[in-house]
Amino acid sequence: MITVEEFTFVKEGNAAKIYLDPSGEDYAGLRRVAGSFAADIALVCGLEPDICTEIRELDGTAIIAGSIGTNGLIDQLIADGALDVSSIQGKRECYRIQVIEHPVQGVEQALVIAGSDKRGTIYGIYSVSEKIGVSPWVYWADVVPEKKPLLALSANLLHTTSKEPSVKYRGIFLNDDWPSLGSWVTQAFGDFNEEFYDKVFELILRLKGNYLWPAMWSAEFSLNGKSSPIASALHAEEYGIIMGTSHHEPLFRAGSEWQKVYKEYGTSNLWDFARNRQAITDFWEDGIKRNQNFHNLITLGMRGESDSALEGSDAENIELLKDIIRTQKGLLKKYHLEHAPQILAVYKEVEKYWYGTPDVEGLKDWDVLKDVTILLADDNFGNLRKIPAAHEHHRSAGWGMYYHFDYHGGPHSYEWVNTTPLDKVWEQMSMAFDYGIREVWIVNVGDLKPMELPISYFLDLAYDFDAWGTGAINRTAEYTGRWVEQQFGHALEAETVEGIAQILSDYTRMNGRRKPEIITPATFSLRHYHEAGRVLKQAIELEQAAEAIYERIPEPHKDAYYQLVYYPAAASANVVKMNIYAGLNSLYLERGSVLANIYAKLVHEATGRDKELERAYNSGMASGKWQGMMSSAHVGYVNWDAEGWKYPDVSTIVPATGPQMIVDVEGTERAYVSGMASLPVFTNLLQESYDITISNGGAEGFAFEAKSSADWIRLEKSEGWIVTGETLRISVDWDRVYGAASGEITLSGAGETVKVMVSTEWTDIQDVPPMTFIEAHHVVSIEAEHAISRVSKSGAEWKIIGNYGRTLSSVKMYPDGISFAQPEQAPYLEYRILLCQDGEYTLTAYTAPTNNLSMTSRLTYAAGFDGEKPVIADTLPVGYEGGNHDNEPWCRAVMDNIHTTATRHTLSKGMHTLRFYGLDAGLVLQKLVLSASPLPYSYLGPEESFYTGQRRH
Repeated sequence: MITVEEFTFVKEGNAAKIYLDPSGEDYAGLRRVAGSFAADIALVCGLEPDICTEIRELDGTAIIAGSIGTNGLIDQLIADGALDVSSIQGKRECYRIQVIEHPVQGVEQALVIAGSDKRGTIYGIYSVSEKIGVSPWVYWADVVPEKKPLLALSANLLHTTSKEPSVKYRGIFLNDDWPSLGSWVTQAFGDFNEEFYDKVFELILRLKGNYLWPAMWSAEFSLNGKSSPIASALHAEEYGIIMGTSHHEPLFRAGSEWQKVYKEYGTSNLWDFARNRQAITDFWEDGIKRNQNFHNLITLGMRGESDSALEGSDAENIELLKDIIRTQKGLLKKYHLEHAPQILAVYKEVEKYWYGTPDVEGLKDWDVLKDVTILLADDNFGNLRKIPAAHEHHRSAGWGMYYHFDYHGGPHSYEWVNTTPLDKVWEQMSMAFDYGIREVWIVNVGDLKPMELPISYFLDLAYDFDAWGTGAINRTAEYTGRWVEQQFGHALEAETVEGIAQILSDYTRMNGRRKPEIITPATFSLRHYHEAGRVLKQAIELEQAAEAIYERIPEPHKDAYYQLVYYPAAASANVVKMNIYAGLNSLYLERGSVLANIYAKLVHEATGRDKELERAYNSGMASGKWQGMMSSAHVGYVNWDAEGWKYPDVSTIVPATGPQMIVDVEGTERAYVSGMASLPVFTNLLQESYDITISNGGAEGFAFEAKSSADWIRLEKSEGWIVTGETLRISVDWDRVYGAASGEITLSGAGETVKVMVSTEWTDIQDVPPMTFIEAHHVVSIEAEHAISRVSKSGAEWKIIGNYGRTLSSVKMYPDGISFAQPEQAPYLEYRILLCQDGEYTLTAYTAPTNNLSMTSRLTYAAGFDGEKPVIADTLPVGYEGGNHDNEPWCRAVMDNIHTTATRHTLSKGMHTLRFYGLDAGLVLQKLVLSASPLPYSYLGPEESFYTGQRRH
């Protein structure tokens, strides 16, 4: 029972000693962690506590850390009734922290950190580090804690009893270790050795993870040690990190080991079990001999050389895999590891071997695998593939999920900065948990940096699903705010912390819309819906926001801010700008305008800025600590990998002799030169303004005049694409115009005149109910959350997931896993629409690029108007194969980050009610567009239409 008010760590030049029991089997690991904990205290107070192994050395105040049953002093406190551990005893990875008065003679008070096991104790120690203000990212992101000459915390704040982690094995995979991570590691540590991995192990434990797949492409975890070849594995065991190998590296052997050592086992270097059986078996056996005494999650199975598919037919490969797994299990039994935890990755083509084909039974019901955890996988782009059916959720050996924040493969790699918003991680991984995937969560983090925020979130979600999972819908913004507070809160105003959180959300959403590597000059429409202009404006504002906060960051925290926030946000925004400027350069070259030269210059400036930002990260930040870490090519991919990447090409134009006025009306396919016919422009409820860009095809010194014939036509200088002073924004003063009205704008320059006709379209909405969307330009565009009702049925309901998707938000059916055979059984969304004409309409549904979740399911919905029989549609095209980089529909979906599906409806002029029914689990609706004519190209689709009750700006 706590009777003291606070515990003092450091006071007047004295620091509480840290006591560990040297006889405990967990001593070596706890000693390592206690050393870093003591260093944390020194970071805060400038004084590093002593670590003691003799009780008699303790006096005053002390910190006592250990696991139940391995620390004699803690066991004595339990026996004496001073420490109650009943809530954690016998549980996995739990801790209890308590302040106790006079625990032993000479000690006035002690902070006792008792773990149910070694990792529980370590988590407890690092939780105290967090409470004194030290971030888990203290080393990996140079986060500086608040300095305090006196360090004392309230006993109530320290008093903690943890829960068992929600997911058993929670970890990260260091995959694409070159050029970035590998370059940094070799200059900082010499190799992927134990000195490097100690930093990784510590980070994982600070984040309450416990599992690691090590770097693999050119590194061998159990060979690259510095003090001994196997030093990294020895250190992992001491720290309590459970080691694995990736999905294609069986029985403790790194993928790159085989070609280096195959001559020890025979003359053939074939990685082919059918043709080189004995040599490969002996190779695996030596892996078991080497690593058998360490805690591992043992990978079974086999894929082809260098993470490729096996070479045979599906039937041949299924039989070959059975032979391989029997051989591997035989080896494990030989070395008494038959009951050690084992895992089989159902990754890429292995999914076919797991489920089988119409002609061949797969591995799914094979008894040999009943004690093996089955590791399922996403499609490499953060979208789950096949997941367990309801009757399979409680499989005895459990299920795992291999997820991706980084990927090296087709259709295009993405290996630079974070492109996966937390909202997507929440939606997909919460679904995984709800489907019973709770044994293993492992995420590919590429080079580790700069994935700091999503790594924290992924591991926290796995550790405490109750706090952040399905029941915590729309709390990712809260999580981000807390995370920013952890890194910077003590040094910044609350408003600045909020601004940083917004930047993190905005840049990942921008990158999630389309990954930077595959944004091109033609991605965003230069002609329709102000799309390129709107996206450019967002990028510029993001860059400016990041810059404004950087200026306010105190000097000691600038390095952390640069790597965690500024670089990924500003560099990502710069890639967007670069490509849009290149698109405008091409457009104005085609039109003969000297504006092409301005945009060519801007592209060159953006490419220079990209190089400078990278140089600052690698060389300028943190006194050059992260040299080489930011080296990945990230612009202009033309292949699946970075080979052939390049910055956008631009050209300049030689001006014509004499001035020439070129008028470019947004929404048109071509420019109009002086002397040509008048141009119609419609300003209405769908699009409230247009940009007209007046440029010069000739000499410098061009000037123009613009006059309006009607006082309800507003003419304003517009930023347009950039601030050139040559762009007009035309809009309507709705307080002055009424009914059908038309007027004209006269543009004069270079001795020529062009007239632009402006007219308004009117729809009487006086008696139209609220939340009615109005057709304009033959289009009604609706963000999914703006339903007039979300009707629950059969125990299912639609919920809004804020900030999720390419535009506003998303809606999804809950609980996860529920599907319906017929629309009348299903929950539905209801929308009200006012149409201006009779006709054949196309309803396009924009849905998240989710995959079908079982071999027999699809992703279907139904849509109908006015109570008539709804039309059923499948968001997945015929032949769709999620995760197959040779499958064009899937490639298109993950590159565009959307599925679009169309249904046809005959509708009359007037009011209509649309019902949208969800039929298959996993469907996520983002937007609906009803159109009476083909839509022009745009990446994001039409902006949302006006609806009654909406505030006009």
